[in-house]
Amino acid sequence: VCCCGGGGKPKQPPPQQQTSKRGGNAKKKKMAKYADQDEDERELAMMMLGHKVSGKGKAADAPQGEEQKEHEDEEEAEPTRLPAQVDERLQGLFAEGKCSRKDFDETTLAKLREFSDDVALEILERFGEADVLDKVKNKASFLSGICHRYRDRASKEAKAEIRLINEEEGIKELDEEEKGRLIDLDQLTATPHRDDVLHYCLPVCAPYFAMTDFKYKVKLTPGQGKKGKVGKAAKEVFARLPEATAREKELIKVLADAEIVQQLMGNVRISGGAATKKK
Repeated sequence: VCCCGGGGKPKQPPPQQQTSKRGGNAKKKKMAKYADQDEDERELAMMMLGHKVSGKGKAADAPQGEEQKEHEDEEEAEPTRLPAQVDERLQGLFAEGKCSRKDFDETTLAKLREFSDDVALEILERFGEADVLDKVKNKASFLSGICHRYRDRASKEAKAEIRLINEEEGIKELDEEEKGRLIDLDQLTATPHRDDVLHYCLPVCAPYFAMTDFKYKVKLTPGQGKKGKVGKAAKEVFARLPEATAREKELIKVLADAEIVQQLMGNVRISGGAATKKK
């Protein structure tokens, strides 16, 4: 159905408002700012910003393949910081095509630097002569595995050498089963010998008859003494014993007063010959 009105002109639709694109004003300002800049100035500015510039004066990034190639060349040129002989042998493996510099990270090379030159050269020889080297994808892990085996072998050789020295000196070494049964209490002794290696000393308070074999002991009886003073007096008595070695005196001297106080009972005094020696 068509509806006709009077003889007037048809109404025109209202004009749509033009919306400006986001960032358009900033782009126009930027173009106006560099309107007077010629190609040479633009090329120089792009070079200062670190962009690669083509021969026509336009900034152009290198293809991805060329960037990857340059990155590989930089890795190959990175120094290994290995000794001269070891580095020369490793470069020889690079030249033979058995591996490349990018196959080894700093962690792997650090493991190789832990060994002497002779052992490191032996490791590289074994690495290069491996029959499966062409099939190995992670050559860094392969070389690290060889380093670990050589480290384990060196550790076993060192243990065997120590065992041989102990046998020559007549020192009996405990086996693994005996070491497993060993507890901290077994390492304590009441009668240290001069050739013992002493690490620390512990204060002990017990019935006097239970401490008959103790090298350092004093008899405590009821009295008016305080724990701190009694503990210091006992340390002075022990330090003045003629049979005390320099190491034993040192360990007694550094013994904390708090450790002694925790073991003592209150209202006691040192009695017997020990008190006389102190005076």
